[in-house]
Amino acid sequence: MENIIESLEKFGLTRYEAKAYIGMTNIISGKAEDIAKASEIPRSKIYSTLKELDKKGFITITHTRPIEYKVVPPREVYKRKKEELIKELEDSEEKLDEIYNSQISEVQAPIWLIKTSKNIINKEVEIVKKTRKSLNMRVGFLLEGEGEELIKAFNSIPRNIPIKILASPYCYINQERIDIIELFESARLENLEIIKADIPFVKIIIRDEKELFRTIVKFTGKEKSVLPETAVGVLNQYSDICKNFDERFVNQFNRIKAKKSSMN
Repeated sequence: MENIIESLEKFGLTRYEAKAYIGMTNIISGKAEDIAKASEIPRSKIYSTLKELDKKGFITITHTRPIEYKVVPPREVYKRKKEELIKELEDSEEKLDEIYNSQISEVQAPIWLIKTSKNIINKEVEIVKKTRKSLNMRVGFLLEGEGEELIKAFNSIPRNIPIKILASPYCYINQERIDIIELFESARLENLEIIKADIPFVKIIIRDEKELFRTIVKFTGKEKSVLPETAVGVLNQYSDICKNFDERFVNQFNRIKAKKSSMN
């Protein structure tokens, strides 16, 4: 019972209101005195409590004599409240992100080095999830497990945001072949467009013309297999540099796409 009260309090109910709503789910509808008894709330508090529950959409009031109160089904209430909470969180995230991005240019030398495959992949996922306008990528190689994590991140952003990728068809890591294009195409995302290209052994992610993340790595052997322990990521938030790279990417992407279309 205490857990349910706490969950209802997260929706903005007071303790009395939460107890009254729980009590009403047991009797469905009733008069104020019935609800006070079912929820163990003092009768002196029940009328103001029910009035607030009505305002907050947890119950309805039938204006008869005597007044009768009816509970709104929990599934309906929770669905509405969860949608309101998610929208509120998304709105606040977007506003805070705008403030952050508007101020980041004021920070000196917004460039950071990131080492280890795990940290690099985590940073890429973080960047992808912040995408609000466009996501452009050059993929010459992938680290172990990176493709799967990126696809999960792709699925978390709205479907109206275009994801454009220029990629090598495959690479090797720990002597094992990874089919890059096939992996991304298997995600079957309608907003993802991937084109085979002659990409050097480098990976670049450009988000919203605001962030650029470049990963370089050493290779070994005839197959030029990735040495994951040598991977280094460089995060760049200089707006002019990010916009310049993004513009060059889009021009290259459109040029390759047009060339391939003319050959078909």
